[in-house]
Amino acid sequence: GRMKPWVTPDGETQFAGWARMSQPVTSFSIVEVGKPRIGENCPSRVRADVTFPINLKDPVKLEWEALRKHDVCFLITIKAKLGLHQHYDHKKGFAEQIGIEYVRGCEIEGMLDNEGKLIEEGPEPKPEMKGDTRTFRVWLDTNQYQKDMEAVVRGSEDVYETFNIFARRKPKENNFKAVLETIRDLMNTECVVPDWIHDIFLGYGDPAAAHYTRMTKSIQTINFNDTFLSMNHLKMSFPQYEIECTTADPKEQVPPFRITFPEKPSVGVKRKHPDTGDIDKPKQLLVQPFTIPNRGPYPYNLPKKNAVPFTPTQVEAIRAGMQCPSLLLKLKL
Repeated sequence: GRMKPWVTPDGETQFAGWARMSQPVTSFSIVEVGKPRIGENCPSRVRADVTFPINLKDPVKLEWEALRKHDVCFLITIKAKLGLHQHYDHKKGFAEQIGIEYVRGCEIEGMLDNEGKLIEEGPEPKPEMKGDTRTFRVWLDTNQYQKDMEAVVRGSEDVYETFNIFARRKPKENNFKAVLETIRDLMNTECVVPDWIHDIFLGYGDPAAAHYTRMTKSIQTINFNDTFLSMNHLKMSFPQYEIECTTADPKEQVPPFRITFPEKPSVGVKRKHPDTGDIDKPKQLLVQPFTIPNRGPYPYNLPKKNAVPFTPTQVEAIRAGMQCPSLLLKLKL
């Protein structure tokens, strides 16, 4: 399209245009073909170097130099069909007129410096590059490479000696491969996604169904460990409940606590009487103080304790997280 490929009288393909997202390839070479893993036929990895000109305006130049590790790009072979002064016909097919022969995907490993060494991702600023060309090392699709090499053995053209366009994608749209790989790995691994979030993770169902109040099975007794600083803090965290402690001695009412919740975690139930009307009956929490086993006689053996008086909203979030099996809950203090 915008690159405006045209065929010379000698049959070579030249480019009369310019595109922000693609550049003509100056050179392309395979630098490593790894040995197949046990039980596989394709190489373990295939690495290549692709060089292209970068004599562009500074904003576009910076976009090309900002290609990061694992970004997906495309290597394209175009064999132009139209002459320099022939016009593109919108009524005909795009691929036939432009002359697209091959398209192969690749994954960025990194940019090479002036000495041909891979520039590792790290602290800024990056080293200043000289010259009007840039070379990137890329990973190729090993399965596709194996198929292409088998075709070469049968007499077909070597695809990897024909690339003349290097194309990239917008950064915001360039995570498709990573997302697919993550979903594939999760689907091929057992017991990774809990049942209660499986549908939501795949993008359908009611998001509210993952809340513990909507689950059929809930944990009645929860060990809150050192979440509460005192019995008063516990009472303030559950103002909608009546607190009942297993011990009446105030000296023994110290954290850590185990709390047993009612069967249904509602604020209150209404009991109807024909004469007196509706009466709110608050639920009760059964609080059990317990002692953590002694871990040793030295001060460093004592576990660190929470010193933050969590609000009722934060306590509710902790409770919700502990009600969800296989969920790791992190609190940033």
